[in-house]
Amino acid sequence: MIIDYSVSFQVLDQFVFRFNKEQPSMGTKVRQSMIATTKEIIKIYGVSLIKSDKVQPLDLHNLPSLRTNNMQLAKITQASGRTIQRHIDRLLESGILTKKVWHGSHSCYELFINPKILWISELERVKNSKKREQEEKKSDTDNQVFTNNKSTKCPHSYTYKTTYKRNNRIIAVDKLNDLWTGNLDQNSEKAEKTQRKDLLQNGTQMENVLEKQTEAEKKAEKTQRKNLFQNDAQRKDAWREQVAPKNDAAQGKHTSAEKIRAQQTGAVDNQHSDAARHAFLLQHADALWEFAKEKLYKNAWLTKKQCTIAKTLLYQWYEPVSDNRIEHVHQVYKDRILLVEKYIKKDPDKRFVTLPHLYFDPKNPNGFTGTKPWYETQKKHKASLKLQQIVRCQIQKFKRNEAKDTAEARPRLTVFRECEQRIGKLQIPSLLQQFYAEVLQPNAQI
Repeated sequence: MIIDYSVSFQVLDQFVFRFNKEQPSMGTKVRQSMIATTKEIIKIYGVSLIKSDKVQPLDLHNLPSLRTNNMQLAKITQASGRTIQRHIDRLLESGILTKKVWHGSHSCYELFINPKILWISELERVKNSKKREQEEKKSDTDNQVFTNNKSTKCPHSYTYKTTYKRNNRIIAVDKLNDLWTGNLDQNSEKAEKTQRKDLLQNGTQMENVLEKQTEAEKKAEKTQRKNLFQNDAQRKDAWREQVAPKNDAAQGKHTSAEKIRAQQTGAVDNQHSDAARHAFLLQHADALWEFAKEKLYKNAWLTKKQCTIAKTLLYQWYEPVSDNRIEHVHQVYKDRILLVEKYIKKDPDKRFVTLPHLYFDPKNPNGFTGTKPWYETQKKHKASLKLQQIVRCQIQKFKRNEAKDTAEARPRLTVFRECEQRIGKLQIPSLLQQFYAEVLQPNAQI
């Protein structure tokens, strides 16, 4: 394995965290889906390095590029080709990808990854193993390194005893030399271990920061929903305060104790009704979101935060609707989503739907709000088709009677009056004129 994926992913998270911290707005930050695409690119790049290393040894200062295309990355990440294009543009802006070489629309392009992010191991051994062996063979005998030489660098000193054994001083020097070389190896190993520990600690710190952010986002969503419910309760309380004095002045019969009891029972009933309505609206908002996600965001990768924002926005669409009309409105919203799906299927390469926090915003005229005129025009078109069908049926009825024999046919005047009466119920004079133009002829006698 040439690339250490675990360390490279931790370095990538740190790089993205520092980049996002400097960005002024959410639109220029690197998002989680883009990080997932980068990790898949690094995995593919690691496999390509292993294959190229078998053909020719790699050079750390001149790494090859990654040849890929949008379709390959889209299949791996389970996203669309347009999403991959946006991700690559943002990664080039952030510096994660240093360069992109385009070779045309019918061939693969080249990507160059920032080498500061990649943690490449075993490359030095692959690079210099053969060169070191050749240099050692060509070097002089005086300059060669003998790994089995255990002699000390200081000169040996002998005592007055002429023995073939070394004295204690020489043994101590040899031991000191061994300890010194061993300490060097241990220090290098310790440095590598401390470096990896620092990387792991930074990675854990990043994970803790992200967990805190997600918890803070969840708390913010809860507070937002509570504020919505409190605002509804305050509006209803203000309305009751305005209406209650008028009723009391008109009746003038309730005592103070009866008023207190009535207020307490009314408050309890209102609380139950508010909770039931809230659950009822949530149920329809969740159902509509599942339907929209299946029809509009089937091939898109959405985070949990985006799904919760979409549900809260759809809850606002159902909030002003009364309980009697909510089923009808729910069906209308589904029909509007189906219209958008048909619109996208006509040209899927150029047409798409924006993210839910923009598309389902009631204040966005180019989002789901803009589908209302589409639905109204389609409704009018369907109504006109029904009217035309009624007129055609009456014309065919009259013409079939005319085609029959005189013995089997009904009187022309009675059939004509029946058809005229049926079309007259629609109360549209233009349809009657159309019927007369098709049926009445100059030679016709009724």
